[in-house]
Amino acid sequence: MESVTVYGTPLSPAVSRVLACLFEKDVDFKLAPVDMAKGQHKSPDFLKLQPFGQVPAFQDELTTVFESRAICKYICNKYPEKGNQTLMGGRDGGLLAQTLVDQWLEAEGQSFNPPSSALVFQLAFAPMFGFKQDPAAIE
Repeated sequence: MESVTVYGTPLSPAVSRVLACLFEKDVDFKLAPVDMAKGQHKSPDFLKLQPFGQVPAFQDELTTVFESRAICKYICNKYPEKGNQTLMGGRDGGLLAQTLVDQWLEAEGQSFNPPSSALVFQLAFAPMFGFKQDPAAIE
């Protein structure tokens, strides 16, 4: 059995993105928690997996990958016959299907993710860690 490990916490939208892909592809994995409140994401060992000290990081028997969208592409390319075969355009989708997926991945990363991540931080993480919420950011 192949060993797939995702480093991070499901509270992170980026980690959740990778977990959703793994579930869609029916790929077994192990979740290795990273306690960011304790600074584990900045430890020398973790920085070997993710040089920017962010989550997620992904590791299998072949490689280590960071950045959630790159991880999802890797999973879809490595396991084309498993689970949802049309994820990321599918193998037989051709150039147009792949381009359309890339277009929307870029749109999500540039237009949707920044404001939604700010909202998640303000509405979930700020209260959890005792930070003051910024009403302007929530508006």
